[in-house]
Amino acid sequence: MPPKAAKSKEAPAERAILGRFSSHLKIGIVGLPNVGKSTLFNTLTKLAIPAENFPFCTIEPNEARVNVPDERFEWLCKSFKPKSEVCDSNS
Repeated sequence: MPPKAAKSKEAPAERAILGRFSSHLKIGIVGLPNVGKSTLFNTLTKLAIPAENFPFCTIEPNEARVNVPDERFEWLCKSFKPKSEVCDSNS
């Protein structure tokens, strides 16, 4: 059996970042028809998107912004007392 090749001691190459950096997180709910995507969307956003018991009830995509509570953000605001407090949100 031949000897194994020595591993390179060089630092691994950095991966290229694809897309644009943004402070807004964008998510999507994807799944099969009639499995509860609209119900989950209504629960997360506290909206009233129609969620009926037949396939393809929701054809048009729905969008909403949801504030994301974070204890670290609240601690920073209490510690440094900024002029304004703007919480992060998912869109």
